[in-house]
Amino acid sequence: MCQSIILSTKGNTTISYCSQCQSHYIWQNSFLLTFNANQYTSFLVEIKSKIGTEEFVRFPDGDSRLLLTTPVYEILFTFTEDEWADFTGSLNEAYYMREIYQLIN
Repeated sequence: MCQSIILSTKGNTTISYCSQCQSHYIWQNSFLLTFNANQYTSFLVEIKSKIGTEEFVRFPDGDSRLLLTTPVYEILFTFTEDEWADFTGSLNEAYYMREIYQLIN
C-alpha cells in the first residue's frame, strides 16, 4: 500500500490519498475501499445522489441502519445515522482537501 496522507477523519471514517499513484483509501470500521481519482469522483457523485432519500431499516439488535448496495449483490454496507453522516461528510471534505493538496503541490 502507498504512503498516503489523511484528507479527512470523521467518526469511524478516515480517507487518505496517495499523490504518487493518485489512489484514495476509505477506511470505515471493518472495510477498506480503494479508488483511483476518477472512481473516487464517481463514487462521491453516487453517494451524493442518495443523500436526502435514505431509508433506514431496523436490525435485529434494535438499531436502525442504512443499507448501501454494492456491485456485488451479496455484499452490502450498513451505516447508522451517525455513521452515515460521518461517512458522507468525510467523503465531501476529502474531495475538497485533495483539490487543495493538488493545487499546493
